[in-house]
Amino acid sequence: MIKKLSSLALLFSLLCLTGTAQQLGTWQMYLSYYIATKNVTAGSTVYSLMNGNLLSYDTEDGEVRTYDHLNILSDVGIAHIAYSKEAGKLVIVYSNSNIDLLDKNGNVHNLSALKDKRILDKEISYVGIVGSTAYLVAGFGFVEVDLKEEVFRNTCKLNFDIYSITASDEAVFIGTKSGIYYCMKEDNMLLEENWKLRLNWGGMTNMLFFQGRLVAMSASGLFALDPYKNTHNDNYCRGTYTFLKESNGQLIWGNKTQLCLTSDVINTEATIIPIDNKWSDVSYANGVYWMSEQENGLKSYKINDGSVVPTGVTIQPSSPIRDLGYRVNWIGDRLLVAGGINTVTDFHNPATAMYYENGQWTNLTEMEIPEQYSSLNLYNTTDFVQDPTDDTHHFSSPFRTGLCEYRNGKFVKLYNHDNSPIKSINPYVSRYYNFVTCSALSYDADGNLWMANTMRDTVLHVLKPDGNWLNLYYKELDHVSLIDHILHHSSGIKLISSRRIEMRGIFCLDTKGTDRTTDDRTILHQNIVNQDGTPYSPLEFFCLCEDLDGMVWVGTSSGLFVIEDVSQIFDPNFLFTQIKINRNDGSGLADYLLNDVSISCITTDAANRKWIGTQNNGAYLISADGQEMIHHFTNEDSPLLSNNVQSIAVHPGTGEVVFGTDMGLCSFISDATAPEKELSKSNVVIVPNPVTPDYNGPIAIRGLVSDSEVKILSSGGQLVWNGTSAGGTCIWNGCANNGKRVASGVYHVVANNAEGNKAIVARIVIAR
Repeated sequence: MIKKLSSLALLFSLLCLTGTAQQLGTWQMYLSYYIATKNVTAGSTVYSLMNGNLLSYDTEDGEVRTYDHLNILSDVGIAHIAYSKEAGKLVIVYSNSNIDLLDKNGNVHNLSALKDKRILDKEISYVGIVGSTAYLVAGFGFVEVDLKEEVFRNTCKLNFDIYSITASDEAVFIGTKSGIYYCMKEDNMLLEENWKLRLNWGGMTNMLFFQGRLVAMSASGLFALDPYKNTHNDNYCRGTYTFLKESNGQLIWGNKTQLCLTSDVINTEATIIPIDNKWSDVSYANGVYWMSEQENGLKSYKINDGSVVPTGVTIQPSSPIRDLGYRVNWIGDRLLVAGGINTVTDFHNPATAMYYENGQWTNLTEMEIPEQYSSLNLYNTTDFVQDPTDDTHHFSSPFRTGLCEYRNGKFVKLYNHDNSPIKSINPYVSRYYNFVTCSALSYDADGNLWMANTMRDTVLHVLKPDGNWLNLYYKELDHVSLIDHILHHSSGIKLISSRRIEMRGIFCLDTKGTDRTTDDRTILHQNIVNQDGTPYSPLEFFCLCEDLDGMVWVGTSSGLFVIEDVSQIFDPNFLFTQIKINRNDGSGLADYLLNDVSISCITTDAANRKWIGTQNNGAYLISADGQEMIHHFTNEDSPLLSNNVQSIAVHPGTGEVVFGTDMGLCSFISDATAPEKELSKSNVVIVPNPVTPDYNGPIAIRGLVSDSEVKILSSGGQLVWNGTSAGGTCIWNGCANNGKRVASGVYHVVANNAEGNKAIVARIVIAR
């Protein structure tokens, strides 16, 4: 018995050293920690807000730690951070008015009452820290938070338009559109008559107390005021400044050209240091100044002889440049990401193309604007593709500015109105180059790059491998406004989706394998009729996906539809299919799958199951035939970043499912991988192995051939469990066929191919 246990322990330790794959069902965040906007110091720790996400840097041991709602935080989308030295707490305020309090031990206390409250204008616009109290400005007024007790204290609803807030021991001060007002704490702050005017100059966007003075910043400069009395020396420093902070005994303010410092606002003039930088925030601790430098990350400096000298420390982890995920796509082990269109803020997202491989992110260099395009506006990257014959060669489509070409991550050429058939929709204006629409990039099987030049007469263009262009005119696409997808079906037929309301639909094209258009077959389906004769007129057609059986799944604003036989699509009376789900309530009735759910993206995994993303309902995984709902992820009941899922990509080898959302990228390790061509023990990986006492989840047996028959046998050879692989992965729940969890021991995995003429044997160690 002792010998047997010793052997088990040795095998357990060896497997612990070799098991490295991600466990089934686990999540990962791919958040952006690139653009540094704000930072605060807390002892030896510097906290930095980067792209609305939080990281910390320990100045003593050099550790960089990132925070997200998967490991510690309560939410996503951080709007403000501030630190209270007296309470020892970092205040984290989210854009939805949720609040976290993070202490030095990494513990978080969540205050969600304001987020959950059904009131208007509750978005927090300003955070003022006074001692152990946080004052939070919202549209309705302000609230007080006791940071030591971790509770809300007061809510003050006022009609003032408040820009900033601070407090002394006796009073609370607010900076408003019409000036600075204060109210004594002993008075009722809910009564507006108790608020007295201190200064009738409005626009004080930042205020704090320093050495007994009320320091306020406006567009005119910095003011150091006696809190309650008018004086003749209110103005301290003229200028237009972008940041103001008290940090460890120093008052710091400035802009892109000046850094201003003082430790004595009453008796000493400020030290003004000329700079040329993108600093948006500065903190000071132990002789070091920490600068949030936008795209350059978080950096540290010292001041020597009136000059700012870098110390060589730059904090900018490898990450996406921005939390944008309009298009995601796995090409081998490389994840391509296009930032996309922001339909909320006037269609403008910064031009963003990036890829992830071997744990590192490559953010493609943004184009250097040539002299003839002095006012070129790069934004809204709708697609990003890789040359199938050269993995260093990429193209991106910043919508409205043409086609960008890259080699080795560097911009090399812009194709637009001047050097290609891609034309401007406003060719006669001086800035014609800002109206060159390009979208829906995709390579066909012959290595031709297809694209759409929307809102022109000739919309479809093809860039051939030899550099020549093919321009395809079809009357159905004349001046169509927004083409999102060009699907090259395995049959050779092209299906093209146009999502805009006025020219929406699915354009179907059979080129018959030639460059001539005279014999092409075409049809535009703008309306849908299902197999029961039910008509639909979707406002938008979002996506197209061919599954492993050659069927095309169509995502629209009216729900999910299927083209079962693409060869029949040119029939004007073609009927789409809607998947029916039986109610199983004795009525004999059925419901259409995801009817009236706005489907934004669809992809298949190695088991031909469908991953479906929606605009406001999260993500679904359904069985290959659509009859079973396997997963439904939302941000309320899973780590999914947002219910607005714009794109999904599945890695065929690992089963990693990447979700591109309007809040960034995250992934889930699923249970289907691409099957191997031959059954070989060297391909088989079991995760986790060993199975530790604290693990109760599924066990993935990967590297199998399709439809492998899998048996789990005890060390004595008795059958414990049997199942079949989905694609190249079989999932065992760690239980015997009778439903009971198996005991500790070494178990044998016997896998046969579907024909039953080849088998492999592997081992799993289980410790309970």
